[in-house]
Amino acid sequence: MKRLIAILTLFLIAGAVDVSAQVKIGYTNPEVILSQLPEVKIVDQEIGRLLEKKDSLLAIIELELQNDFNDYNAVKDNLTQQERQERERKLLEKNQEFEDERQNSLNEVQQMQIKMIQPIEAKIFAEIKNVADSLGLDLILNEGSVNGGAFIFYASEKQINITEMVLENLKQS
Repeated sequence: MKRLIAILTLFLIAGAVDVSAQVKIGYTNPEVILSQLPEVKIVDQEIGRLLEKKDSLLAIIELELQNDFNDYNAVKDNLTQQERQERERKLLEKNQEFEDERQNSLNEVQQMQIKMIQPIEAKIFAEIKNVADSLGLDLILNEGSVNGGAFIFYASEKQINITEMVLENLKQS
């Protein structure tokens, strides 16, 4: 029985070594590709316009809130305790409405950005697959990550960086 287990273990190890030797690996950096595509620049411009619009609306609300606060400060000494508490409550409500509007604006901008960038990312990943298939690669690793840390700390010259190939193909399509 021990002999059978030893033989099976030997076959498994030999099989694993043989499989790993056959895997062809390449790598790419989707962030580099994204940063160079004209479609992404268009998305950035659209998001910039939306941000400007949202900022303008928020600036108006903020100015109104500041004016209300200044008006309150100018007359607060002449108000009764009950009037002061009521005006302060209204100011706090307006401030909360402003904060809610600002958060809603940020969420709307983020959702718009995600909606606009998803088709571009899908196109990139489809092209990564096409290039990998054309080069006979089994696995493509990400050279970078969202926070800038590397997923690949070393790649021998035998490994294939397909970033430029993907980028060129995308620019031609």
